[in-house]
Amino acid sequence: MSYLKLLQIYENDGLTPKRATSFRYDQMLGTILQEMKPTEVGSSMVLCRVDDFRSFQTTRVQAIDRDGSEFRVLTRNTIYHFEIVESRNVSPASRRALCETS
Repeated sequence: MSYLKLLQIYENDGLTPKRATSFRYDQMLGTILQEMKPTEVGSSMVLCRVDDFRSFQTTRVQAIDRDGSEFRVLTRNTIYHFEIVESRNVSPASRRALCETS
């Protein structure tokens, strides 16, 4: 599974930064996440934070756009913009602990 650095989260209009009273999206920006299962159109995207191993699941993926190291995912209400990170750039301790939770 890929390691992804979260660059931006937008409302589905592609312009408005995602905001919610119950969740701090801005705290997630710049974090490294790992796909817990392959991201596919029609399924939820399941990601795990490498720094604290909390996972979360999105609504159903409607579209995926890959362009080099850029990776964008459109769900029903959100656009996620990631940079694909090579696994060698993620600390060994994080990878080891993450594998133990899988």
